[in-house]
Amino acid sequence: MFGTIRKHQSWLWVLIIALMSISMVVFFSSDVSLTGRGSRDVGDLGSINGVPIEPTDYLNSMQEVKLSYLLHYGKLPDNDENGTRSLERETISRVFLLKKLKEMNITASDKAVALLMNEQIRDNPLDGFEREYLAPNGLSKGDYTRYVRNEAGIRQLAAAAAANARLVSPREAENLYRKDHQEVAVELALFWASNYVDKVVITNGAIGAHYTNWLGQYMIPERTVIGYVEFHATNFFAEADKELSQRTNLTALLDEEYIKRGGTNFFKNTNGVPMTEVEGKAKLKDEFRKALGYQAARRTASEFGTALIDVKPDPNKIENFDKLAAAKGFPIKFTKPFDAVAGLEEFDDEKGARTEESVRDVIRKEAGKLTEEAPIRFNPIPGTEAIYLIARKGKIPRELPPLEKVQTKVTNDFRKFVSQELARKAGQSFHTNLTNGLAQKKSFDALCAAEKVLVVKVPPFSLATESITNLDSRINPRMLKNLAMDLEPGKVTPFLPFSQEGGLILHLKDRPKLDDAVVQTGLPAFMGTMRQFRHNEAFNQWFRKQAESAKLSGPKRETTIGAPN
Repeated sequence: MFGTIRKHQSWLWVLIIALMSISMVVFFSSDVSLTGRGSRDVGDLGSINGVPIEPTDYLNSMQEVKLSYLLHYGKLPDNDENGTRSLERETISRVFLLKKLKEMNITASDKAVALLMNEQIRDNPLDGFEREYLAPNGLSKGDYTRYVRNEAGIRQLAAAAAANARLVSPREAENLYRKDHQEVAVELALFWASNYVDKVVITNGAIGAHYTNWLGQYMIPERTVIGYVEFHATNFFAEADKELSQRTNLTALLDEEYIKRGGTNFFKNTNGVPMTEVEGKAKLKDEFRKALGYQAARRTASEFGTALIDVKPDPNKIENFDKLAAAKGFPIKFTKPFDAVAGLEEFDDEKGARTEESVRDVIRKEAGKLTEEAPIRFNPIPGTEAIYLIARKGKIPRELPPLEKVQTKVTNDFRKFVSQELARKAGQSFHTNLTNGLAQKKSFDALCAAEKVLVVKVPPFSLATESITNLDSRINPRMLKNLAMDLEPGKVTPFLPFSQEGGLILHLKDRPKLDDAVVQTGLPAFMGTMRQFRHNEAFNQWFRKQAESAKLSGPKRETTIGAPN
């Protein structure tokens, strides 16, 4: 919604800045296309009833999905693997829904479109909306007008598909409301393992026995060493400067982008002071330069990967990686040994900056796919400022370190293990005394005080409570709710161990009567929510059946380029 975007305008500009490198690459590139070696074929975008989805339909729907993200969350989908997968799924779903609109001859009226547009951008001019929010995110006014009309149609489709959704009766809604909003007051008797660490006694041979019994915990897993060639954008600044110098319209481009960004209202120095127009345009020119340097780095990395693929007779030889890097003057660097679970440690790029976590995650995942027979990843791995090409340089077999090398860890593990046992036994023993004492009409507080058990009184909560105030982060609120709702006042749960932190006993102190006036006040909104839930549930069921019937499939995931057979 436009109001949502305006509310977060300050951080939305940060998002726009982050996208500049990508948008400038596209802006300056003269050979942008939807196909290419190593990219997805545009004919492989999924299918409906076995018929391939048209590229135009797919790309238009993708723009509309991005628009939906921007309107609802104030940003585009995350540019990582999860974000990409989510974008693809929603794009395919939208393509399918728009196809159903045509099949069912559903067309949104101009009035419905106008109402939806007013709901989203109010009375703000469409041209201003495009200039301020759409264009910086690669979207256009045409994308938006198409999106609004299609969205209004989808709403009509959803209403038609869910017309038979079961309505919520007032009695049913009230029963559900009372169940969800019935508050309880509970007390917790806590037994934290950390409170028993100082009670652990280490006898002769205990540490050695623990080491022997838990050898698997101390085994160092197989590790991988990756060699990589880094193509840093700064290494291509000379090429970027040359291209900028040849841009006869550079001044006009800078003027246009400066105005589009908001001029002095946008460009500020490190102290937050607005820059002069000259300073702002100089900063903007530097962004263009970085974008072009990044584009050149990515192109060079792709050419390197292509040259590796073209090596005859067998591209999948590690010496090809080494020889080509040496021939082109690209130094090969090496990661520290890492395993699939622990991940890849930080390493500096050639400019001294820490390589971002997302790139390290991709390198770690891709390294797991490399084998002795196919040790090279021919596709470049893009980072924020550098591009990487990787190859598996070796495997270090798993090993078991001697006890002397892991003595401290084993000792700490032993203390933790025994403290957990002590906490568990203390909790179970106290539960026996507690149930006996409660049967004798003794109070929960008195019984806890007699054995110096830690007690926490939890503020009243219900199933509808979103967060429980001052609850220890080690305690799961959902578990607490489920335990409390099944108890009668005055009753306690058994001792319940959880994770490795310890355990608890829950005492239900009271279940006060829910105020009828509160129920009547909250019931109308609750009924509206329940109706919407039933409506959405019915529509989702309809969509699943339709998608299954149409054998709806999405695009195949891009895979690492392999060597030709």
